[in-house]
Amino acid sequence: MYLRRPVADGTEQRQTSVLGRADALRQQGLVDGVDVTYWHRVATGADPREMADIETLERWAADNGCSLAPAFDRHDRHSVFTGDDTVVTLPVACVAYWEGDRLLGVYPHRGPCGHCTLADGLDRIEAALQSGESLHPRTRR
Repeated sequence: MYLRRPVADGTEQRQTSVLGRADALRQQGLVDGVDVTYWHRVATGADPREMADIETLERWAADNGCSLAPAFDRHDRHSVFTGDDTVVTLPVACVAYWEGDRLLGVYPHRGPCGHCTLADGLDRIEAALQSGESLHPRTRR
């Protein structure tokens, strides 16, 4: 789970709710763990690990015919102080589901079936794990 900080109180309450739902999956034994990474509103490339995470999420989207926009907004900017660079405006919350070292899902995203929200993602993860179904797009029934 990726959460933006700092955020307004109402947004923080929504983040806490999503985190609680993900932790409930852990408590049920459906997932091994819930890792939380905090990020800022905009990724500027100053943190190489953060940019590597974003690129991994974007690669999943491209490999699966999906887009992370508009939740992730990658754009160029120009500053007289720092010059030209690319920045990514990050969502308030994002769930990435991994099995081992394989990324199987990123929520929110837009895909062939439309927009998939964070709640949709948690619903899909929970349903698949409870039924024993694979979450890997190429092996889904």
